[in-house]
Amino acid sequence: MNQFTDHIQDEQRSVTTLNGSQLSAERREISPEDLSALEKKIETPQSGASRIEHADSDKLMLSEEEALARAQEHPQDKEPIYLTFSKDDKENPRTWTHAKKYYITILVSTLNVLTCICAGGISSASTDIAAEFNVSAEVTTLGLSMYILGFALGPLVLAPLSEYWGRNPIYIWAWLLLVIFQIPLALATNIETIIVCRFIQGFFGSIPLTNTGGTVSDLWARNECGNAMAIYGLSSTAGPPIALVISGYIVQNKGWRLLFWIFMAILGGFWILVVLTLPETRHTIILDKKTKRVRKAMQKQGLQAASNIRDANADEKKGLHTLFAITLTRPFRFLFTEPITFCAAIYNGFIYGIVYLFNEAFPLVFGPTGHGFSTGEWGLSFLGLAIGPVIAALFHPLQERYYLRRVAANDGKGSPEARMWMSLGGAFLLPISLFWFGWTSYTTVAWIVPIIASAFFGAGIYIIILGILNYVVDSYQTYSASALAGVILVRNLVGAGFPLFGQQMYEKLGYEWASTLLAFLAILYIPIPFIFFYKGETIRLRSPWAREHFNQDEDKPH
Repeated sequence: MNQFTDHIQDEQRSVTTLNGSQLSAERREISPEDLSALEKKIETPQSGASRIEHADSDKLMLSEEEALARAQEHPQDKEPIYLTFSKDDKENPRTWTHAKKYYITILVSTLNVLTCICAGGISSASTDIAAEFNVSAEVTTLGLSMYILGFALGPLVLAPLSEYWGRNPIYIWAWLLLVIFQIPLALATNIETIIVCRFIQGFFGSIPLTNTGGTVSDLWARNECGNAMAIYGLSSTAGPPIALVISGYIVQNKGWRLLFWIFMAILGGFWILVVLTLPETRHTIILDKKTKRVRKAMQKQGLQAASNIRDANADEKKGLHTLFAITLTRPFRFLFTEPITFCAAIYNGFIYGIVYLFNEAFPLVFGPTGHGFSTGEWGLSFLGLAIGPVIAALFHPLQERYYLRRVAANDGKGSPEARMWMSLGGAFLLPISLFWFGWTSYTTVAWIVPIIASAFFGAGIYIIILGILNYVVDSYQTYSASALAGVILVRNLVGAGFPLFGQQMYEKLGYEWASTLLAFLAILYIPIPFIFFYKGETIRLRSPWAREHFNQDEDKPH
């Protein structure tokens, strides 16, 4: 495969035309016709088999039925057979019914919402925890920051485990540990227990961040995943503010310890749903199990092919040690060498930093020092941030319609830049809403006005985050897991850090100027969607990772 890739890259290098002396240097792009000449499928007569020919390989790719039929026709043949899905294979997640695929999409996205609720809900209890353990507000803020730090580091361990053993077992065990660690929090006798357990919770609670995007990719083809990705994006943006809406009155009326018992009951109920109803969706794991089943059937019949059948991804499989090495190094390489990953990471980090900073700022603006709201009431003030993404999601079909038009104009091939269309406007919503929120934070202004401003901020983050997520995935495809790991790492490191200075910033600068500072910073990020939209193709062509998928004619799950 390396020779094949090198050949493509050689074709894309500048060629020099000479006519006695050097006249010009022209860059020649490899055409789709050249690519199809290098990689083509040739139908062979054996049982309808499909032989895939590459520049450096000649693999016999067969479905389960074709492999068994061929082995029976040629019982002594030892030619390697690579097992793949048939066209309408019921075990292929992409051929499952829409109802089943949407159920799985909604279930794993709900897990994303729940872990965000678990992350932010502690902010409603911070005052009571500080009073009970006689610690400062900054120390109790660590309860939020340590959970988000767990978000940042968890995927570095859980991602390779999911690739090696499958998504399903890691969903089950990580979520179970998240449920169990509600108990020491509810029974905590000191602040150290809370801080340590919150980090452990965040670590295992990061499993939806690690796996949900991949689950969606397992289920949906690239050009039909728009609605599914909209659901996933909504869970990532509406989840954090919903935490305070739910937890405020629980803490106010029942105390902070009951909050964690309630979390345990809700998360435990969904764990049962995961165990009973969530199937394995990772294609490599499903094919591996299918191959073992076919091999066993061949062995029973005494067929020589049993010793030479393997799944279609066998040559690409890596050991657990190698997977950890890749997961722990490649995201950093992407962050520091890939402009797309770097820009996506700093933009996501800034946005999520503000989202979690608001956990400290809203109690000041709407609480006793501001509009005089109780704990439950200022928790409800987060409804604006939660409703904004929902409203933005209603307009997502416009984005999807634009993307599909661009795909149609591109002969059915993907168009990553088209994913950023709505983000061109969404980038302006962030600074506008922050200015609006800041300068309506006076107690003389009706409390509903800054909440409306926060709704526009919520809409902006939904549009931006979903656009960037789709752009990164489409640009890197088989390498998107590494790129997204870098984005998620930065996003959550910044998200863990911002709350630690949020209260001090709002108290020292004043509510109005603190939000204004954030608005000016948001202006600096406005060019990023425009660069991706108008210059993204050039950037992708210069990237050794994105260039492999520049033609956008592949659609492998990641």
